[in-house]
Amino acid sequence: MEEEHAPQTHAFVGPAGSGKTTALCKWLTLAVLTEGRSASVQRLDSTVANTAEFLTVQCEMLGVPVERFCSSASAPVDLNFVDLPGVEAEDSRALAALQAQLASLPSPQIHLVLNAAYETEALLAQWHAFAPLHPADLIMTHLDEELRRIKLWNMVFGTNCIIRFLSAGQKIPGQFQSAAPGLLFPVEFNQ
Repeated sequence: MEEEHAPQTHAFVGPAGSGKTTALCKWLTLAVLTEGRSASVQRLDSTVANTAEFLTVQCEMLGVPVERFCSSASAPVDLNFVDLPGVEAEDSRALAALQAQLASLPSPQIHLVLNAAYETEALLAQWHAFAPLHPADLIMTHLDEELRRIKLWNMVFGTNCIIRFLSAGQKIPGQFQSAAPGLLFPVEFNQ
């Protein structure tokens, strides 16, 4: 008997307002429209409600099923994206609940989404708060608000975690690209 194809599950975590849902929408749109991949989305509540209605609208435009609860996709898909509400780094109760919720998902790859416009100290504090969730990588957002990209090297060296994607702006898919070392230097170094 052949083993059934299981989708890659990608869960987005981070503080409220860090750009988790926008990053998910950008990745989802690129995967569906440019790579021709099939996908599903779970828009889950946690200790607070997930109010990201624009994610549901984006899924409807792409023809991607979106569920408001954990479930198996009715049809086999390549990717399963999980959107969760933001959790403040200081809220240990909400972080513990998030950890339990992530443990209930089928082998999720956890992506920590952080706002690159924050100062390095705040970013490192957020990393340390979310580190027990074992993020596979970082997605740095709001790069349209931060000209000092070189400071992101502090995240690489200070966390020993890779930056997977860089994102700027709210347009979907907009600016969303795989992180490469050259992109983390100021613009004048890339000329």
